[in-house]
Amino acid sequence: MRCSCCQKELINNVTLRELFFSSSQRCYHCEKLFSKIDQATACPGCGRPNSAELCSDCRLWQQKLGFVMKNYSLFRYDDGFRQWIEPYKFTGDYRLRGAFVLELNRALQNYRSYLFCPLPLSKERFEKRGFNQVCGCLDLTKFSYELLLRRSELAPQSEKSREDRLRMEQPFQINGPIEKIRNQKVLLIDDVYTTGRTLFHGAELLYEKGAETVKSLTFAR
Repeated sequence: MRCSCCQKELINNVTLRELFFSSSQRCYHCEKLFSKIDQATACPGCGRPNSAELCSDCRLWQQKLGFVMKNYSLFRYDDGFRQWIEPYKFTGDYRLRGAFVLELNRALQNYRSYLFCPLPLSKERFEKRGFNQVCGCLDLTKFSYELLLRRSELAPQSEKSREDRLRMEQPFQINGPIEKIRNQKVLLIDDVYTTGRTLFHGAELLYEKGAETVKSLTFAR
């Protein structure tokens, strides 16, 4: 058995969790990388930890756009999470995609009536990286997803300041017939919630094309 995160052999002290949930087992070191967010005390809009009331950012989005995202995030975006995402997303270690499939499966079960839509990469970014980091994780779950959006080429979000992200122009177009979207509930899925601008762009476009409800799920906040 190998750790689904670092890929090291799990030889000694196999726990019951590792035995019965071997599709997402992590070694003791990697288990400590991921800090779960307490949903009871998270912002009901963006999922920000320790903000049980609607946070100031979400109030601003509500004033600007007329809605909040209602985002659910699995983990805190901290040093531990960065130790996972940097080799996976930026170095391209595809073996790391199963690090938290158990938690991801459990979260997606709460959205069974939704269409699952991972945020897309541009064609250029996909060709450079070789995979969509969100789809890579979703492919190991028991749920299917729809590529409802396509993306124009823009500078990577990781290279932009907060102010640049907030000023970003609409990067998405509908991928395929809009009949897929009309009167549907859609769950946008991304790796990290930062300013929320990209998710709100996706939600705005989907609402414009007739979606009934749009929410989001991210791996970290």
